[in-house]
Amino acid sequence: MKSIVIVPDGAADHPIEELGGKTPLEVADTPNMDLLASRGILGRVKTTPKGFVPASDIANLSLLGYDPHKHYTGRGPLEAANIGVDLGEKDLAFRCNFVTNAEGKLFDYSAGHIRDKEAKILVDCLNREVGSADLEFFFGKSYRNLAVFRSSRDLKLDKIKCIAPHDIIGKKINKYLPRGRNSNILREAMEASAAVLQKHEINKVRVDLEENPANMIWLWGGGPKTEIPSFKELFGLEGAVISAVDLIKGLGKVVGLKVLNVEGANGYYDTNYAGKAEAALEALKELDFVFVHIEAADEAGHNQDLRMKITCLERIDKLVVGKIIAGMEGKEYKILITPDHPTPLSLRTHTSEPVPFLISGSNRGKGDFSYYSEKAAQESSIYFDKGSDLIRYFLF
Repeated sequence: MKSIVIVPDGAADHPIEELGGKTPLEVADTPNMDLLASRGILGRVKTTPKGFVPASDIANLSLLGYDPHKHYTGRGPLEAANIGVDLGEKDLAFRCNFVTNAEGKLFDYSAGHIRDKEAKILVDCLNREVGSADLEFFFGKSYRNLAVFRSSRDLKLDKIKCIAPHDIIGKKINKYLPRGRNSNILREAMEASAAVLQKHEINKVRVDLEENPANMIWLWGGGPKTEIPSFKELFGLEGAVISAVDLIKGLGKVVGLKVLNVEGANGYYDTNYAGKAEAALEALKELDFVFVHIEAADEAGHNQDLRMKITCLERIDKLVVGKIIAGMEGKEYKILITPDHPTPLSLRTHTSEPVPFLISGSNRGKGDFSYYSEKAAQESSIYFDKGSDLIRYFLF
């Protein structure tokens, strides 16, 4: 039996007046997910435990069967694992976004989804102008990069409060800079980056082209090296993870899943959806489990782009879910589809409320639902208050 998990990141939403009180998932044309719903089961799962900020690191850790209370150390170290950055015992890794600061406000959490080539040049510049023996910057992908503070005994993470940049779009930056004991070390690095990046030629050109400049870094999601049991130890399965983002690939690496890179997978609206499905089908020829993560709908939620959120959901249904169903025809398989967290368009950020999940597969009979959506899942009696329990229910 082959097991497939598909995570349309941030797909869940709130009812929208413009859609007649429906959600993007309800109005999107998703015949393949609806077909699976008609021969499977629906339910809800709370992927963000009480006391945690709703985010993809926490939520996907839960979806893979790990209790964040026991195993979470931060987003930064997961991304470090993927790009091959070794962390020492006293090192701390932080997610380092390129952002756009406009008149003291956080205008864009992604600096216009800056191109990889430009981002890498800016990272190199930061290492020359801001970095030191105690601070190194590492290129990840586009706006998603990494800052590592070496032997950082002075940074007490339990005393520092950092805010994700996508949570403060349009708000005054000074009110949301890192706070707490010795957080000045982070603030000084961020302020130094602004002085360097604002005058960089790349950003001058971006402004001339009416593109958002990467004129500041934003540090958040810090933590020490992650060490947790492997997925095979917990569930006895060899598997793979497919994603465009370092966070999910890094999570896959630390739990011993094979990380598959797909050409053209970029974590945005135009990602290579079909390529992810093809990679999943190829992996399932040898492996028993595959975890497919698609970032696009989450980006649309953060950008408050209703049309693209619906479009991304339709692309996921047709090019990922539909392609996998067709490729698994005649084979025994089960499939779990679930967002990691909601990213409501009205809020432009994540929420911690439960998300709708769908379980179906080759051996399922007629189900009780005709379509997959938040509303349909609310009508189900199946509910998991602990996110890490869902994968056990699904696999066993």
